[in-house]
Amino acid sequence: GCVYLIADSRGIRRSLARCSVFTVKAKILTEHGVRYIKLHLLGTLSTMTTSLSDLTSSLNSALANLPAPENIKDEERMQLLGVIGQLQAALETPVQIIQKHCFSHYGIAGIRVAQGMGIFDAFITSNGSEMTLAELSSKTKGDMELLKRILRFLCSHNICKETSTETYQPSQIAMLYGTSSVPGDMIKHFHTNMQITSKLFDYFEEKGYKNPSDAYDAPFQLAYQTNEHYFEWLSKKPAVQSVFNSVMTESKRHYGVEWFEIFPVLDKLQVPPERVAFVDVGGGVGHDVTALKTRFPQLPGKYIVQDLPQVIDDIKEPLGEGISAVKINMFEGQPIQGAKAYHMRTVLHDWPDKPALEALRHIRKAMASDSILLINEHVMPEGANVPPLSATLDLHMMEVFSALERTEKQWVDLLEKAEFKVTQVWRSDADFRTAVFEATLA
Repeated sequence: GCVYLIADSRGIRRSLARCSVFTVKAKILTEHGVRYIKLHLLGTLSTMTTSLSDLTSSLNSALANLPAPENIKDEERMQLLGVIGQLQAALETPVQIIQKHCFSHYGIAGIRVAQGMGIFDAFITSNGSEMTLAELSSKTKGDMELLKRILRFLCSHNICKETSTETYQPSQIAMLYGTSSVPGDMIKHFHTNMQITSKLFDYFEEKGYKNPSDAYDAPFQLAYQTNEHYFEWLSKKPAVQSVFNSVMTESKRHYGVEWFEIFPVLDKLQVPPERVAFVDVGGGVGHDVTALKTRFPQLPGKYIVQDLPQVIDDIKEPLGEGISAVKINMFEGQPIQGAKAYHMRTVLHDWPDKPALEALRHIRKAMASDSILLINEHVMPEGANVPPLSATLDLHMMEVFSALERTEKQWVDLLEKAEFKVTQVWRSDADFRTAVFEATLA
């Protein structure tokens, strides 16, 4: 038997050599430009084979008895996924890892093509029943040969399953990817951003590998050959804007613990009925403010959601009693003076420091002496050992906006530069990824 290890995995060979279980013979090899150690584990092949066979059997048994996803707690899910990730990392060879890096982008591309052909809509219309290739061909765009290839791709990614020759059944995920669904909108949204990602290397070659800080000179502008900010560009593409609004609203619904379950709203938002209690700056189509009032209908005062005109115009459902919508540009001033609380949820992570400070200073000018500012944001962990999603979202903010996912210290520093005093950082033990920064006038 043998184990493959990256060649700079220090101490591995010495550790195994000292272990009484293994007899080790090592050889350094190079494949596709990657140096790795091939460790031959001698004298214990039968023991190892039995052990791995038992492990495989145990995993198959555990998989067969796994609870339904909705019955698994998030903390337990993350712990198990972490162990699975470590197991996969231990088993994969360097070549397999390289292949994964090289071909991962085809996932969203293949799904988007399938979506465009109408494959997912066809399955949804049939209520998820099996369909033959001929049946799918009669309900989708494109020729049968392309359809067959795309279905093969979907099956290889466990999005569909070939139950018999040229007969296909959708998975639960496939049933979510219809053209008028929110998960389907997520595919459309991030597929649009793939063009930006493909220009990252060209952008940094041109800029001398300097960290971007200009919201009007990000990889986005290079990719789409425009001088406009992303939000300006978006406003001129109604279909893309609508998809963006859909994705942002849904992402807030699955943000983790709701901020008002962490922050003591009943204590902090007591105001006379005629006063504005809460202004949601950049609040999209009103998810947060309506969720807050639904959870605490007894809260007094007036409630306002603010956003750009093209976002406010996309509000499709009534906001509820005591809630109104106001069209603003947060860089041109804050029209609501003296509100008790000004709230911004995942707004400033779209902006580098300079424009973020400008928006914060407009709010500061509008605040009364007893007003509070609530910044509800992702918080990047300190150091380099962060979850892959956190690091990837940081690159996403960079490529689209020249912005970043900030650490707690970076958030506090930003607020202090805008002449606020951070009085408390509210966090949940159940969701370490986000925080509510409460600040007052300094």
